[in-house]
Amino acid sequence: MPQQKNLGGLAPQAALEYMEKTPDLVIVNVAGRGFYDRNHFEGEVNIPTEDLGEEESKRRLLALPSGRPVMLHCRRGRMVVGWFEVLRQLRPDIPEVSYIAGVPPFDEYNDWKRGW
Repeated sequence: MPQQKNLGGLAPQAALEYMEKTPDLVIVNVAGRGFYDRNHFEGEVNIPTEDLGEEESKRRLLALPSGRPVMLHCRRGRMVVGWFEVLRQLRPDIPEVSYIAGVPPFDEYNDWKRGW
């Protein structure tokens, strides 16, 4: 199995550029459901770790598709760091992992995704 590429934390603008150029990217929101309901990236996966607890959150991370790059995010880029490390340990089959180190650029990405 090839070694996993750890991109670490990307500043919001760098994350936006990465999201736009990375085919088959899986974006995972690890913040609570209330935050997801207020704003999120189109097509992202919500694993509301605050609501689910550690074991269920890990189970859902294990269910992410294999062989695709994954980018995690949360509200402000603080709690995501721990889940980023959990994902790296649980899923060595994910070829590239990263997270947004800051406030996610929802509007910019969603506008790009819609072709605006």
